[in-house]
Amino acid sequence: MLKLKYISKKYVGKAYSVDALKRINLEFRKNEFVSILGPSGCGKTTLLNIIGGLDRYTDGDLIIDGTTTKNFKDSDWDNYRNKKIGFVFQSYNLIPHLTVLGNVELALTIAGLSKQERQKKAITALKRVGLGEVIKKKPNELSGGQMQRVAIARALVNDPEILLADEPTGALDVKTTYEVMDLIKAISKERLVIMVTHNKEIAEKYSTRIIKLLDGEIVDDTKPYKSRNLKKYKEKEIKKRKKTSMKFLTAFVLSLKNLFSKKGRTILTAFAGSIGIVGIALVLSISTGFTSYINNVQSKALGGYPITVSSISIDMNSFTSFSSFDEIGKYDETSVSPYNPKLQFVKFGHYNNISVEFVNYVKEFEKADKDKGENSEINLIEYSYFTPLKILSKNEDGTINLFKSSNSTSVLSGTQSDIFYPMLNNIDFVMSQYDLIYGSLPEKKEDDLYTKELLLVVGEGNKLPYSVLNALGISTPIVDGEYLSVSFEEICEKELKLLFNDEYYFPNSENFENITNFIKLENKQDTTLDEAYQRNTEILKISGVLRLKEDAPASLLSTGVAYMPDLGEYYRENCKNSLIARKQLSLPITSDFFDNYVINVQEMSILPAQGFKNVEEINNFLKLSYGYNIDNKEAFDLAMQQIGISDIPTGIYFYPKNFEAKDTVIKMIEGYNQTQTQEGKKIVYVDSSGFLTQTLGSIVRIISYVLIAFAAISLVVSSIMIGIITYVSVIERTMEIGVLRSLGARKKDVANVFNSETFIIGLLSGIIGGVISFLLTIPINLIVSSLAPEIGSIATLKFTHVFILTVISIILSIISGIIPARIAARKDPVKALRSE
Repeated sequence: MLKLKYISKKYVGKAYSVDALKRINLEFRKNEFVSILGPSGCGKTTLLNIIGGLDRYTDGDLIIDGTTTKNFKDSDWDNYRNKKIGFVFQSYNLIPHLTVLGNVELALTIAGLSKQERQKKAITALKRVGLGEVIKKKPNELSGGQMQRVAIARALVNDPEILLADEPTGALDVKTTYEVMDLIKAISKERLVIMVTHNKEIAEKYSTRIIKLLDGEIVDDTKPYKSRNLKKYKEKEIKKRKKTSMKFLTAFVLSLKNLFSKKGRTILTAFAGSIGIVGIALVLSISTGFTSYINNVQSKALGGYPITVSSISIDMNSFTSFSSFDEIGKYDETSVSPYNPKLQFVKFGHYNNISVEFVNYVKEFEKADKDKGENSEINLIEYSYFTPLKILSKNEDGTINLFKSSNSTSVLSGTQSDIFYPMLNNIDFVMSQYDLIYGSLPEKKEDDLYTKELLLVVGEGNKLPYSVLNALGISTPIVDGEYLSVSFEEICEKELKLLFNDEYYFPNSENFENITNFIKLENKQDTTLDEAYQRNTEILKISGVLRLKEDAPASLLSTGVAYMPDLGEYYRENCKNSLIARKQLSLPITSDFFDNYVINVQEMSILPAQGFKNVEEINNFLKLSYGYNIDNKEAFDLAMQQIGISDIPTGIYFYPKNFEAKDTVIKMIEGYNQTQTQEGKKIVYVDSSGFLTQTLGSIVRIISYVLIAFAAISLVVSSIMIGIITYVSVIERTMEIGVLRSLGARKKDVANVFNSETFIIGLLSGIIGGVISFLLTIPINLIVSSLAPEIGSIATLKFTHVFILTVISIILSIISGIIPARIAARKDPVKALRSE
């Protein structure tokens, strides 16, 4: 059954070499009680450990059931100890944080038995040794004799073939010694018992065979045994044996019970590990709340920052500065405060060729959105046309001013930036963000073809550019370098008159062919602006004054004079029926016409505030400013838009209701671009709100990343601390490691015990960190709400953040515990059992 053949064991160190065993030849019967006697240091315990598979022989062979162990792997030795060997130690070696039942079950859990089967066998074993009433007690609640009985029950529970006892009565009194020896004697009747002892009297009384050792050699054997030559087991039969396997859940429970037995230290460790998590969680919660606040503000501001498609789109990255005025002080609520703005910005961008195809595409999108009813995503879609209104005003000295609106748009918001510009179609939408501070809203009189009342839009502090007052025919003196204020009443009394095409463009000969044969009113020698003003009966007046609300997120309108949309539509229709328009439309459109077409800057203006003598000059300007070449046809379209006979808008402005709707508009434009194969036909849009979102979002992200990096340092430090504490736990539980190995636990199983411990601590750190972070958001929100009520709750802790941080905590804790766990797994079980 068990045979030692020329077994030698040598311990080699840097400065020493000791022969603990010297060519031992022994063979044991299946059932006998063998006592090994000898003085200290003679090799008794070493021999016992080699028989039990805890220690390895240096030379020779240990033959088990006729099978050599020379080729045994670690897993084979683990399986051997678990299935064939039961250990009883002098110092009991019971695991203190387990109950009596748990200690006895341990060998069975390593063997992979079910919970029900484990409990049944463990209780039977305890009853056999007379401890059926103490199964729920901890080892420190038992006497020495009871603890040794528990150790014997643990050794027998897996029904091993060999029971190894190392000084089993060394720590017991005389009475208890005999009780334990009687129990071991009874056990030897059904299995092999090998006992190491110093007590010759006990050995002679209870043993059936006594072997004496001296200096690593056998000097006496009272009942030697030599078996017949047995055939060796086949290798395949050995491999069929079920290997030991401790489930991770078992390792988890062992660690959980150990940690629970040291609740104070466990909680403090988990709390220390949670500090980094709290820091990162609070940074993420504040970042999330602040981002939500920014998105909310930007969502409300979408009306002021539409998605813009214009003939010339501005490159937001090249924009450098815009107009501003001095800090607002005290001002009169009944008058305007004139100022002279300074505009500074860089003109770079892209020329959009807005085609009929794209306009129809947008109108289909607009119709589909309106069909959604209450679920529509767009507040309104504005179309601007390059048909300048020509307006006359009279100065105080009687001279006449001529101003032309251009429907140009502001750089940032897409709102009108000219002195005279059309009001947005949705007046209710406008009034939701503006206050009527004087007068009334425009009304269309019953007999009028269009609304003849206008609105004056002033800035903060009733600021108004001096150029607007000048266009209205109002001049103000300057005192001490400042313009004097002008009352709203004076402004609303001013009369403006509208000039149509037939009052402005005159043929210069009877045989005119196209618009190059027309001259403008101010260049006609026999007609003056004064005569045109006296002759014109279409009077326009300002009925009210608007100012942006204090809590409005952005400006929909620029400072100036806004006319109602129906006036612009009527003016364009009138222009279409004018002589210059009818004559131009009657001409055949041929390639020769475009090739020979030249725009005379003295007769026609193509772009606002720009003068061009021909197409080449237009090209030079557009190429220099926008990197785009215009052909004759496009130059012709620009001129046609100016005289009011083009249905193609120069700008389309989408006012979405929220950020999700903004994305819908962008997808619509990008969908159109995917259908265009020519690069010049693709539409470039300006998403000012998206630009601002990216800028503010980037700032928030950078700040968050920096703060998270600092908080992460504390998390890493906490993880290192957990690794150190885990190593301390390894040192504290060295005996437990030895017990587990003696019961057949693999190195992997031992490592899992400590890995599960770091897992539990990481999990607790995450939970504690999440709870603390949630509690801290309450005072943070109270403080922020009191200091900045408009922000409200800034700290918003998401469950997903806590979950991810908990996972990170677990991973870092496990990583930090890998080295201590490996150290535990590699511990020599013999040395581990000696540590007490």
